[in-house]
Amino acid sequence: MRTTRPLCLGVMLFSFSVGMSAQLSSIVQDPKASDFGPSNLTHVRVTAMEFVPLNSADAGEWKSGVGFTRYPTASGSDWGAALHLPGGAFLKRYEVDYCDTSVVGHLKVTLWECDNQGQNCTQIIFGSSTGNGCSFVAADNVNHRIDNYHHLYVLDAIFDAVDGTVQLASVILSYQLEVSPAPGTPTFGDVPTSDPAFQYIEALSASGITAGCAGGNYCPDAPLTRRQMAVFLAKALGLQWTNF
Repeated sequence: MRTTRPLCLGVMLFSFSVGMSAQLSSIVQDPKASDFGPSNLTHVRVTAMEFVPLNSADAGEWKSGVGFTRYPTASGSDWGAALHLPGGAFLKRYEVDYCDTSVVGHLKVTLWECDNQGQNCTQIIFGSSTGNGCSFVAADNVNHRIDNYHHLYVLDAIFDAVDGTVQLASVILSYQLEVSPAPGTPTFGDVPTSDPAFQYIEALSASGITAGCAGGNYCPDAPLTRRQMAVFLAKALGLQWTNF
């Protein structure tokens, strides 16, 4: 269940931890799926070094000598980091990596989706440490579409302990890139909505990669020349051949 947060990003979130425990059932601790993470997903890691205190009076420190985790040493420990994922990406998995030996309080990291002004924010997902040492907590069923034109995305970390027993290492966001849904009306006369490749041909057309084969047709079964392949690939990948 999502909750609306009609607050500016710089506003402190001390009250946020209230009522969170009921949602922790959606977060599960489990082994990594493989050495390369869950299959068919692209992974973006936001490290602790990218988080900054949202309260200027809050002093963050490195866990010196043993690694690159980060923790606060003052109250008001609310930190934020910008999230940059490709527009249209389908966010599937959320993981928080941490070290936590505290018996007093733990780490809560939330992904927010806000409007263009950084307000009227909606909680997408959050994870909380559990005081079980250096570990991670993950959700594998986020299923949220990234819309960079209408929204901005922020990770928000709240530390309930400021004595170094709770440390943030990183947050991993895993996503799939997907083709946009097909329109209801065909662009080409020889590619009806029932064609298995309709969605993908429409995506090429809408992206300006192809204009078809003239006469309002696409000629889906015609052979592809190396010349045409070069045009398709160069446009799709935005290839550059000069040095600027």
